[in-house]
Amino acid sequence: MNLEELRRAILEGKPVVLIDDRREFEADLIYPAEIASAEVVNFMLSAKGLLCLTMDMDEALKKGFFRLPSKEGETNFLIPVDYKETFTGITAKERALTARKLAEGLSVEAFRYPGHLHLLGGIGLNRRRGHTESSLELMEFLGFKRYALIIEILDEKGDSHNREYALAFAEKHGLPVITTDDVWKEFVRRKQLIRVYANARLPTKYGEFRIIAFENELDFKEHVAIVKEPYGDVPLVRIHSKCLTGDTLASLKCDCGSQLANSLRMIAQEGGILLYMDQEGRGIGLKEKIKAYELQDKGLDTVEANKALGFKADERTYEAAFQMLRALGVSKVRLITNNPAKAKALEELGIEVVEVVPAPPEVTEYNRNYLKVKVEKLGHKLPFEV
Repeated sequence: MNLEELRRAILEGKPVVLIDDRREFEADLIYPAEIASAEVVNFMLSAKGLLCLTMDMDEALKKGFFRLPSKEGETNFLIPVDYKETFTGITAKERALTARKLAEGLSVEAFRYPGHLHLLGGIGLNRRRGHTESSLELMEFLGFKRYALIIEILDEKGDSHNREYALAFAEKHGLPVITTDDVWKEFVRRKQLIRVYANARLPTKYGEFRIIAFENELDFKEHVAIVKEPYGDVPLVRIHSKCLTGDTLASLKCDCGSQLANSLRMIAQEGGILLYMDQEGRGIGLKEKIKAYELQDKGLDTVEANKALGFKADERTYEAAFQMLRALGVSKVRLITNNPAKAKALEELGIEVVEVVPAPPEVTEYNRNYLKVKVEKLGHKLPFEV
């Protein structure tokens, strides 16, 4: 995401096309409210969706705007308004004026309601990864106030979620295109939402460590770091996802327990960091992992079982791991892993992976096929054949 190019396009009067590629293909036009003009608003209305203005919910409520009833997790609509000095409020010129006045931070007393510009309240990208929240972060990244005009692109039939049409619309009008994932990654890089909370001594059978808990406002989970100091400028690091059955109950169906033990031994000897991530079952949670085990008992492999339950083969993400490392002052690592996706994720966010250190798993009669699936379907690189 080239922020300079995006800002240049916006200053030329071109809205940004913001796409959600993760769940469903929805494309919205986004433009800073503070520089809204009649020409830009008129163009945005050609997208045929509902023209709205996004603002931070807390800020909106402080200024006297009030929300309309909505279900939890849905878009937060506020009362639609017109600036008091408009005539009808419906024209492109008047809606642009209303948008600019909202971006000035005026309170609700300066507006009539209900009006013609719909308001949406953002609750923070760490709490909801929607277009509303993404638009506000994008405005901040580009140097504008956290107020944005937003409208969904509808196709010739008036339908949304038409990928080909939205991309053709962007190309036809020379509009820049970015995704909500682009905004999310930039958000994670810019805003440190994980901080050290507690640091205590942890003697173990592998050696003496320190265990670090974090205040986590990124994904709100309870991840911890197990640290052996000193670990130098390029520490040995293991990102280990929690596995109750393997780590705690010594299950032989996976290699998690042996990888955890081996990593702790290595770190105890050399110094380093083990990030113990609350991402049970490759991110699907304990209950669903047990359900996946049930399907495996009926003949499916781990990837097939996850997909049968409606999940991706691997639902884990590594933004929290990135921020934990940064909270510990780490920017370069020697990563203990057989999973290239971990190294790629860290590097995309800004951690330099100086070396990938293989993590030999313990092979049993129960996990041999599981390990083969890791290699064949998930791209893991084991230091030996199974």
